[in-house]
Amino acid sequence: MKLETKLAICTPLRTPFAQIAKGLGAYPAHHLGKIVAESIIQKSGIKKEDIDGIVVGEGFPSSPNPARVIANLIGLRDEIPSITLSNNCVSGLEAISEAARRIILGEGEVFLVIGEESQTDMPFIVKNARLNKKTGSLEKLNKLLPDNLPEGVELRDTLEDGLDDGENSYGMQVTAEILAQNYELSREISDKIAFESFKRTYDASMAGKYEPFIIPVKDQEGNMLKIDEAVELRKGLVENPSRMGRAMLLFDNPQSKFEDFKKKYGKDLKKTHGPTVSIFNASPRSDGAAGVIITTVEKAKALGLKIEGLLSGWRMKGVHPNLMGLGQAVATEGLLEDLQLKLEDMDYVEIHEAYAATAVAAMEQLKMDTGWDWEKRFDDKKINPNGGSIAIGHPFGATGVRLVNNAIMDLQEDPKANKILLTACAHGGIAGSMLIERYKA
Repeated sequence: MKLETKLAICTPLRTPFAQIAKGLGAYPAHHLGKIVAESIIQKSGIKKEDIDGIVVGEGFPSSPNPARVIANLIGLRDEIPSITLSNNCVSGLEAISEAARRIILGEGEVFLVIGEESQTDMPFIVKNARLNKKTGSLEKLNKLLPDNLPEGVELRDTLEDGLDDGENSYGMQVTAEILAQNYELSREISDKIAFESFKRTYDASMAGKYEPFIIPVKDQEGNMLKIDEAVELRKGLVENPSRMGRAMLLFDNPQSKFEDFKKKYGKDLKKTHGPTVSIFNASPRSDGAAGVIITTVEKAKALGLKIEGLLSGWRMKGVHPNLMGLGQAVATEGLLEDLQLKLEDMDYVEIHEAYAATAVAAMEQLKMDTGWDWEKRFDDKKINPNGGSIAIGHPFGATGVRLVNNAIMDLQEDPKANKILLTACAHGGIAGSMLIERYKA
């Protein structure tokens, strides 16, 4: 969808992203969203009565309509609409799009948009089990429970259930390996993308590039978490790249053999060449929240808001659930068609790294369809120049808004940059792409 009147993006902020059950594990998702919402209001100087609505993206909402909960917690007007959108890993992009739609339709001029997720808070249907080492997995939990549950009664891990739908699709890690096999992606190329994600994120964090965008938050021990938690945890990996090749493979290890993978998913595999997906070339399970203000350019000026970028258009498109990552290619091609632009017109691309394989397969498809030389663009740091989801983390609902924040970073760092394309895939095969442009007063 091409916006005839581009909308202003203001005050991009987020929490640090933390590993599941670690630094931010004590915060439910809507409390992380509350922190971001309050910080945006404080930093922007906007009055609460000027906000016409709040839209929250959360892949797996942990409270009834978190948008309304946050609105009430921070004291927004009772009469404003509060909408929560759930579309797995593109929930944040959907939240931004929904705010834009409502502005276009005349339902308001200023919307607060939050993307959030606490994977820690996703229960085993036994609340807070992940926070205790004795009950931190289903295996441990089962050992503490009677073994005489009635037939048909079982414990479920809602996080694992959320990674596939139990009806039509495989787990996301399976779809990544399928794409790696079908597109003949080596482990080496996935490890290269993943290592660069770690290094670029680490370098940017140490240089303070993320500091203007990150709200320090107290961790469970009372210390201030100021950068993404995985950045600190993976410092040794950045210093010793050889560790990438020693990481455990998800489908070839003592518990799982690649021959079994080929047999189980053979109907989806066009060819095979060996296992590639590892724990280091996959995004970590994470907690966090991110936010922005979406408004008209005129209203932003009237309220004295700094316009950090312009939302020029977006496109949501889907592919077969078991080819999930390719959605980023079809959504991008759809958006570029709407805008009558080419990938070569983009100064930077911010692509979601659910797995290195899902990102690379999408870029390979774009290369086949358009001739886009993504390898050169990546090496030139025009793709994810400050790292991506593998290093930063991936709280489902927050990632789409985090991508927008990174796009704003790209515009701030490179005065010559004017167009940033961002794209993300989601479980179920849905994907979204968005164009962010420089605002020129």
